[in-house]
Amino acid sequence: MSTQHVGSARSQELLARMGQIPVIVQGKVSERRSGDKVTGCKLQRWRHGRNETRHVPAPLVETVQQGTQGYAQFMKLAQAYVEVREADALPSEDGSKKKFTKR
Repeated sequence: MSTQHVGSARSQELLARMGQIPVIVQGKVSERRSGDKVTGCKLQRWRHGRNETRHVPAPLVETVQQGTQGYAQFMKLAQAYVEVREADALPSEDGSKKKFTKR
């Protein structure tokens, strides 16, 4: 028997917004330099416990930059989704804080 939690309208909205992000690329795009001259672009990211650097061909630089912005947007939405689902699972209880007494 499987149980599915439909979730709140807010969580469904967040999932829909995550799905609408066209390109998601983890990492940071940096200029590759030789002295003062820019020789291209590279994508830097942490993968499999190490730093990975990849050359980004000139025609893909704009797409990869949009992808890294899409990743940042996705992560913000994912954090908001976790907060909404957590609030659904653990509703706040007024007066649930421990009351301190003076001795």
